[in-house]
Order: sequence, then structure tokens, then C-alpha cells
Amino acid sequence: MTDIHDDIPTGGATPTFTSQSSNEILMVQPTHFELNAQAANDNYFMNAPKDPSVVHQQALEEFHTYHDALKEKGVKVTLFQPNDGLETPDCLFPNNWFSTHQPTESRTGQEHVMVLYPMCHPNRRLERRDSIIKHVLARRENTKLIDLSSSEQTNIFLEGTGSFVIDRVNKVAYVCVSQRSHRDLALEWAEFMGYKLAAFTSTDSAGKIIYHTNVMMAICSSIAIVCLETVEDPVEKKELLDLLSKNHTVLQITRAQVEQFCGNVIEVRGSDDKKYLVASKTAYDAFTEAQRSQILNHVDDFITRDIPTIQTVGGGGIRCMIAELF
Repeated sequence: MTDIHDDIPTGGATPTFTSQSSNEILMVQPTHFELNAQAANDNYFMNAPKDPSVVHQQALEEFHTYHDALKEKGVKVTLFQPNDGLETPDCLFPNNWFSTHQPTESRTGQEHVMVLYPMCHPNRRLERRDSIIKHVLARRENTKLIDLSSSEQTNIFLEGTGSFVIDRVNKVAYVCVSQRSHRDLALEWAEFMGYKLAAFTSTDSAGKIIYHTNVMMAICSSIAIVCLETVEDPVEKKELLDLLSKNHTVLQITRAQVEQFCGNVIEVRGSDDKKYLVASKTAYDAFTEAQRSQILNHVDDFITRDIPTIQTVGGGGIRCMIAELF
């Protein structure tokens, strides 16, 4: 594996405040990109390509276009380029198998935390490469590793910040319960970290369970984007809205906008601590002009590029391509 580290600091003082978004991220270049037949069973965003012979190169070009756009705005990117020969078609979505957390997020308030998650589909478990884990652990002194991956043996899954949408400042973890997002394991995580868990059920326009929470909602520093249409239980819907409204302006999107990846967005920090909403061109175009104006009341700008192959074949958006480093 080749790893490219773009001025990423290691060690340093323990932060005494909590940030919702990070200036440092990790991305993994796609290898053997193709339709992942295992994951397609419950990811209804995935579609078979018309010409399988060209999709890897198309995805690679889209990936690097976004990678470069993030760096141009001053986001610090650690790029991993696996060359170990493992066929990991979804490895460009690293946020599903690990997350990192600031000391102020942990129950003790004393240590950085890295969590490894149990993945539903066997070929996605290969994405947990030791070189990436060792790099992340070495970034910060006093980093605690929590490995939940053994739950795969009992078919209990929880796929990182795909399953969780995290309000880091207020320590609330939102999870849409599904085959890939087990309520009891999410509760164990929340209890260990000292978080409140907000669990609910969410369905798409065809009535199918939404497999990842970050499909239908995103939380930024001061605005939350959510599709309340997908939460059919009136009690769960009210609880979700009330909780989000406590500390955020709530921007509601529709099921149709969810299908255009409007929920699969993320706030990052660039140069001069400017905040950006990272959204694919598909998502950006699907937001109404009024919604885009509302978002710009809370961030400095958008970072937008077109990733049609990654979205339609890989079934994931730009948020899934970004693993935040804290």
C-alpha cells in the first residue's frame, strides 16, 4: 500500500473543546471498483453499469477530482492507495469501518478514540487494512482503540458514520435501525462514549428500510439536514425533530432529494478555519435555491464536484468517501 501524507501533524496538545467538523480527513483510492454484488442486496442506490470495463477508471477520475478540490480549499488529506491485491470494490468508503473521536467526546475526556466497526458484507471487512489502522493510531498520543468487529461473528453490524450521524458537540448519536445498524450495539457504543442515542426507523419512497443513517440526514456545526418524511412513526418523528431543533437550524429535505444524495453531505474545515459543505453536484443541483441560501447562512461555501459513477454504481456519495480525523 502506498500512503501519501499531506502535512498531517502527529502528537500535539489535547484539545479542550469539541469541534463538529474536522480540517483533517482520510481518503482511500478505489481499487477494483465495480458493482459490489454483496452490498447491492440492501443498498438500493446501486445500479449495474452499462459498460463494466470502464467504471473503475471513471471512478478513479471522479475520486481524484474530489480529492484535489478538497485540498484546494485547505482541507488536510491523508490519501491511501492500496496495492495489496485485495479486491475491495467499496474501499473508497472508509467511514463505514472506522471513526475517530476527540477526548472531549469520550466518557473520560482524557483520550483520543478510534473505533473499528463490524461490517455486514464479507468483502467489505477486507477494507480494515492494518496500515491504515496503525497510521491513525500513531497520529495522536494516548489513542484508545475500541474494536467492535468481532460482532460480525454473530451477524450484528454497525457501520461507522454510515450507521451513525453524530452530533459531536452535544454528544448525540442518531441511528436509523437496519440490517447494517444494530440498535443494541449502537446503545453499547453510546454508553461507552457517554453519548445519548436517538434510534428510529426510516424508509425510502418504496417503503424499504434505509440501510444507512447518513443517507437521510447530516449534522453540521449549526444546521441539520434531515428527511423527516422517511420517519413514519409520529412519535419517533417528533422526538427526532425536537432533538435536532435544540441546537441546530433544521433544513428538511424530501425523499426525492434523498435519492439525489442531499442527505449524504458533510461539513469540513479548510484554510482559515472556513467551513464548507461537501456535496456532490447531483446533491447540489437537487437542493432548491432557497435551501442552498439557507445552508450558506451556516457555512462559508460548498465544495461540489460530479461523481456520477461512484454514486450510481457504488451506491455511496461524497460523505461516505470522507473519514474524519480528530
